[in-house]
Amino acid sequence: MKKETQTEKVTRYLFLNGNSDNKTIANDLEIISHNVRRITGQETLKENFVRVSKGVYNLSESKRAEYKELIKEVG
Repeated sequence: MKKETQTEKVTRYLFLNGNSDNKTIANDLEIISHNVRRITGQETLKENFVRVSKGVYNLSESKRAEYKELIKEVG
């Protein structure tokens, strides 16, 4: 089994916790805050995340639906 990437960790975190700011994500996942800012910025450009307000992100509806489907298949 491959190791989970930082992007996958942040995506899973947002799926489970909803709206979260970069600092909270970085502290909870023990990832450098600069990496979290880069991940949230890039994933927002790819339309996987949505920016709720300055520094606060959530999963896009399409990504959330994708995760729910995975849970149905696995669970």
